[in-house]
Amino acid sequence: MLHSPANELARHPTDLAMKIVDGKRMGSVTVFEDTLMLAEVVGDVILNRGHLELKGRVLGNLFVREGTCRMLGIVRGNLENEKGDVEVFGTVHGKVITKSGYTYVNPGSKVGSIEHAAPAKREETKEAIST
Repeated sequence: MLHSPANELARHPTDLAMKIVDGKRMGSVTVFEDTLMLAEVVGDVILNRGHLELKGRVLGNLFVREGTCRMLGIVRGNLENEKGDVEVFGTVHGKVITKSGYTYVNPGSKVGSIEHAAPAKREETKEAIST
């Protein structure tokens, strides 16, 4: 048998398995594992860890707490990156907010606005001069 990436995948098909979420979901959805989301979610989507490939619609907000997210679908609310890696290739009607982590917005994407968290201000300390 030839050694190739395709043959390796055939021998170990569960190594790259993703959970698939499709249909219409009422209420918030929390993601803890690698997930392909094709669904329409009437509520928020929260990514706590793993990888989320979003090709569906979120009628609430998308929160990326940790992990990686590739957003190819539509988010009606805000997309908030709290500490993950996010790529936006779809549409965000609200704001794309980066509190921490990495966020890439493709130039062809449609977003309401982009916000970055302001760095914490350092207090200025006055040095005492002794004579």
